[in-house]
Amino acid sequence: MASVLAMQASAKVEFMKVLPEGADGHRETIIIKNNGDDPVDMKGWSIVDTSKPAANTYYFGGDDAAFKPKAVKWCANWTELAPEQEFTLKPFKRDRFSELFEPCGFRFNLGFDGTLELRNAQKQAVDRVSWTSAKPGMAVYRMGTQFVPFQENQDLKTSIKSAPVLGIFAKALHSTGILDKYLKQGNAIKFEEDSWMDKQLNRMGQGGKTYYKGPWTVFAPSDEAFREFMKEMGWYGMTLTEEELLAMPELEDILLYHIVLGQQWSSSVKNATGLMSMKDGAEVAVFHGEGGEFYVHDDCVDRPSPDNFGCEMQAEWKKCNEDWVQDEGLFSGRPLGYCERSCGRCTCEGDQCGRADVYDIPSSNGVLHVVDKVMYPAPHYEKPALQWRTKEEMQAELDGGATPSTGQ
Repeated sequence: MASVLAMQASAKVEFMKVLPEGADGHRETIIIKNNGDDPVDMKGWSIVDTSKPAANTYYFGGDDAAFKPKAVKWCANWTELAPEQEFTLKPFKRDRFSELFEPCGFRFNLGFDGTLELRNAQKQAVDRVSWTSAKPGMAVYRMGTQFVPFQENQDLKTSIKSAPVLGIFAKALHSTGILDKYLKQGNAIKFEEDSWMDKQLNRMGQGGKTYYKGPWTVFAPSDEAFREFMKEMGWYGMTLTEEELLAMPELEDILLYHIVLGQQWSSSVKNATGLMSMKDGAEVAVFHGEGGEFYVHDDCVDRPSPDNFGCEMQAEWKKCNEDWVQDEGLFSGRPLGYCERSCGRCTCEGDQCGRADVYDIPSSNGVLHVVDKVMYPAPHYEKPALQWRTKEEMQAELDGGATPSTGQ
């Protein structure tokens, strides 16, 4: 198990992930990130493996075989760390003709047990991560002020079941059969022709199929998130027990809402994107915070505009402020009107959104993000058939002389 030790000081440069034992072609890894608002000059900074008595130090900007600081021309760019920027460090490899060439890598082995300290130019420790009994492929990720182990590059079923902070989620997935049906490597689900899933896969360039094996993206609520949800769902101040949670008739729908099509990495999803969940295609809206945070919103959905082109095109045509779009629910049935997500009328103020405490955990059949909220499925609105067309197909219609609809 990994230690849950994390130490913070005034500096905002922190360990984000350590992979002590690589597996399946993946090498040992150390990731640090500047979580502050200002750039940091890393000259003179170091990472020290305090579990080793000697030959245990990495210096930013370069070092030599004697583990002493020495400027290396290839490493000049490894000293300026901008806000929200990450450095990913791999083991040192001198052979420039090798695909593993890594002149700015660390020279010590991480191994089964270990403790790393991040030290500033004054040799003061500003962060620390420890682990014990690391298995191949087990990475420790920062989760708030703790570090938590996750099994990487296995199937999502294995990653979820082995995670110490996802116990309730794993039990719920197992009780509903979702764990094996969707998240086990190699399993495929059948979908109907002309269903929302068929249309979405066609739009993603994966048409012509009747079965889907993944990849999937899972927004996994932590145990703490489930405990809060069980408290909210209880009657008269009572908290649901796990048995009562697993007996909820709507549990399967709730869980399916946390699984979306495709492999959606945090860095590849644009702000205010709507991802289609396995709960009938209901949207999960994804937002990025000003400080690099990654959020999910369960009540920010596009009620399709009453035309042939849809919300994305209406937003592009700058129609969002027109009365027929922003109708306060008169025809749309939504207080924020049609196209609330595409038009940027949703926010993550208060507790409306769940935050990803850990994100981008790779698996063999998708990617896992750990969130601090159990989301309740958003309303699902069926889009008119013509709105499933690609932007290029819509533009071709316009170029052929058609006029875009402007609503009522």
